[in-house]
Amino acid sequence: MERKWEAKLKQIEERAACYERKPLSSVYRPRLSKPEEPPSIWKLFHRQTEAFNFVKSCKEDVHVFALEYKVGDGQRIYLVTTYTQLWFYYKSRKNLLHCYEVIPENAVCKLYFDLEFNKHANPEADGKKMVALLIEHVCKALQELYRVNCSAEDVFNLDSSTEEKFSRHLIFQLHDVAFKDNIHVGVYTRNRNFRLYKSSKIGKHVALEIAEDNKFFPKHSETVSEENQCFLSSLVSNVRFSDTLRILTCDTSQNKEKRIECFSSTNTKAENIEGFHCSPYPEIDQFVLSLVNKNGIQGGIRRWSYFFPEELLVYDICKYRWCENIRRAHKSNNIMILVDLKNEVWYQKCHDPVCKAENFKSDCFPLPAEVGLLFLLKEEEEFTATETMNSETENPHKPPSSTLSKGVASDADWDNGIDDTYFLEATEDAELAEAAENGLLSYYSGVDEIPDELILQVLQE
Repeated sequence: MERKWEAKLKQIEERAACYERKPLSSVYRPRLSKPEEPPSIWKLFHRQTEAFNFVKSCKEDVHVFALEYKVGDGQRIYLVTTYTQLWFYYKSRKNLLHCYEVIPENAVCKLYFDLEFNKHANPEADGKKMVALLIEHVCKALQELYRVNCSAEDVFNLDSSTEEKFSRHLIFQLHDVAFKDNIHVGVYTRNRNFRLYKSSKIGKHVALEIAEDNKFFPKHSETVSEENQCFLSSLVSNVRFSDTLRILTCDTSQNKEKRIECFSSTNTKAENIEGFHCSPYPEIDQFVLSLVNKNGIQGGIRRWSYFFPEELLVYDICKYRWCENIRRAHKSNNIMILVDLKNEVWYQKCHDPVCKAENFKSDCFPLPAEVGLLFLLKEEEEFTATETMNSETENPHKPPSSTLSKGVASDADWDNGIDDTYFLEATEDAELAEAAENGLLSYYSGVDEIPDELILQVLQE
């Protein structure tokens, strides 16, 4: 009996000595294949800023992705992992169905476009021809401006169109050429969420697939599957750095300084001043012009600004100064017409210091029905819990969750829901309007109402 006890004690002592020489890791780190490969990273965060801060602390080549998890409200959590790790779990398409690449601010990226239009509102539009024409003109511009040769065979053409909406993603695969960042590409603002190849919007059943008129095909590889290559090619931030890589820039300051004629409903020329010719909503432009062409006064639109988070169009009016606050026209100060696209209403503010001090805002008036039809362009999100459950009835093996840091969501949380406060904070990290980004963030309060200081400064720049 004593011999057995001595043998057992010796065995325990040897095992303890072994653990002292090779201690267990305090955090489990899953590996994809061979033990000698570096450990993988898979961490989830409530807030986008936390995810990017973690990326900065990593030696590995990791990236930020956004995952939609709750139907109807666009709430997302943020995943930090490598391209290899993500593809390992993503390729089966049994899980991670609604994923987005987060294109980092100030990061080198590919040239890309997100194209869409409403088919019912544009019955005569030929989407395929329009895409082909756009690619032709962009390739011509790249050659003229940067001496970069490319064709439709260098453009990865992805499609997620429905019966109601034509939708395409174009990602240019330029050899040893990339743009300095999102701003120089001219498409989007900071930390843009761009839907991944093979992913669908949550609650929807149409994934982003290769378009039938796509002419780009990745080169054959003995080690990387064709599907994996397509996935890597679709990533806007996936730029291979080399000694021969050219970084392209596009200075838009000259465009902002151009003097463009303001226009009126009579299509006559007005004074040449800084601004834009027309907004992306021409029918709303015409409605606004009808508001400022009254009683023999021919008003016009000096310029417009669009605030993305609030979906607010701000029109700076010229030659028309009637103010609802004083019930007469100002002697020198012009007015603004603001159109709230979310609530389909419009109201008036003005540049007058007295009205500004009073924080004057006129009553809200509904947009006419014919203008409201434009909002078909923004696809209605009509989801039901039953449809969503039917589209995700499978319960596949899920990616590792054991590396979640304190305070982040577990896999179970994706289905059960998390305190909405975290996601309200996360939405504040979402993209702001370009004007707010260019030094005006201090004015942004996160509420629906945009401060007058922000609006006026944007219009004055």
